Amino acid sequence: MLKKYFKKNKQWLILVLILFFGLIVRTKNFNVLPIDAHPMRQTDTECVAYFLYNGKTNFLNPKSCLIRPVSNSDGYFFLEMPFYQQLIAFSYRIFGYFPWSARLVNIFLYLIGGLALFGFMRGWWSKRVGIFSVLIYSFVPGSIFFVGHAIHPDAMAVSFILVSMFWIWKYYQTDKYRFLVLSGLFLGISVASRPFGLICLPIFLYFLWLKKSRWYNYVILLLLSIGFYGFWWWRKNNIGIDMDWEHWILAGREKLFQFEYLKKLVWKNIIGETMGKIVSSLAALGLVISIFKKDKKIFPLLFWLGGVVVYWLIAPDGNLTHQYYANVYIPLVVILASIGLNFVFEKSKILVVLIIPFLIYNGIRTSNYHFDDRGKGEEVVIAREIEKLIPEDKKIIYLAKDDSIPLSLSHRQGWMLGEWPTDVAVHIWAFMEMRHYGFDYIVEPKNRTDLKTEDWEIIKQNYPLVQSGEYINIYKYR
Repeated sequence: MLKKYFKKNKQWLILVLILFFGLIVRTKNFNVLPIDAHPMRQTDTECVAYFLYNGKTNFLNPKSCLIRPVSNSDGYFFLEMPFYQQLIAFSYRIFGYFPWSARLVNIFLYLIGGLALFGFMRGWWSKRVGIFSVLIYSFVPGSIFFVGHAIHPDAMAVSFILVSMFWIWKYYQTDKYRFLVLSGLFLGISVASRPFGLICLPIFLYFLWLKKSRWYNYVILLLLSIGFYGFWWWRKNNIGIDMDWEHWILAGREKLFQFEYLKKLVWKNIIGETMGKIVSSLAALGLVISIFKKDKKIFPLLFWLGGVVVYWLIAPDGNLTHQYYANVYIPLVVILASIGLNFVFEKSKILVVLIIPFLIYNGIRTSNYHFDDRGKGEEVVIAREIEKLIPEDKKIIYLAKDDSIPLSLSHRQGWMLGEWPTDVAVHIWAFMEMRHYGFDYIVEPKNRTDLKTEDWEIIKQNYPLVQSGEYINIYKYR
């Protein structure tokens, strides 16, 4: 009887087993502060969630700890619509304020993304390809860290792309409008979290085209997919928040035509740190085989792949600087890789049995690079001292260049040193200008000073030392 039950439910048991082991891998550093890869982005994202949790702000007026640009004195946060941060805030309210409460959100997003991917690929291709796709998705390095662990909006953006794909498939099968609306809504939330995720749109248009949908179905999908982001862009401009400092990601297009930069983008950022070498090889195989076989299903994937290239051209420096910019096309690579693995399976089952352990090992080993906290312990103790010595409603200038981690970990709003007018310039005149923006304290970490000694000696003559802790000195604005 047990054998009969296993045979009947084999695919579901395998799916549960894959998701379980994928979940286990994502519990590494489960209750550790978000100070591993990209700690500034992680800690600031968590700070937005914390302010939503404690009622300091609300969904339509989110605030962050790192104030950018310097003129944004209230610290409004408009990098993305805070759907992800709001989920973390809900988790804090239910389970309490702990690092693991935030990680639970990522586990939830990983699981619903994996289930949605299975439902989509099982229907569009086959049960076996559906299983392969979830296996690959569970052990892609970028998926392990950014979707399953890091306090980062990509966790929601990637998962909701997969969920929206499942709903568009359901619409294609049933012709029920609620599935079209759900698909558009989930895609819209994903795009509002990471706008460049919109490059996945060809797969959705493909199913509408297959269904011979009327023009208004396309309009419904398009409006829902960009509606949240459009509203957020309008609200940012209506409030008057200057977000030009984020335009650095759009520069550097000429670099993509230089071999050394293109190699860094493809070989290091995408293959080396986000997708993994095994998964990337399988994806290349899946692409080539599908083209060679003249499989019509490859057409939306080719357009999606073309969207990736357009994405590189639109945001070259973003893609070259941060490997996580590749996260939004993890679903595409996973689909292609599952096609490639299925081709190998049809030729040699033994070879697949040999490939899978290497795929899992490569994913875990590569993701370990991201889990390294790179000696951020000192920022943690500085943050604790700031939290202890400075009231929560006071604003700080933190005298460290390009390091906002202590601000965010202590949940204190403020500015760091950097390039004016995004951050406080490392010059005397910048501190004179900052008097217009309502700071209360200057915090000097004892282990570093990123100002010139002579400049700092002049500046602190105007600000009395009010507290000297073990790791920081605190100066008050008169």
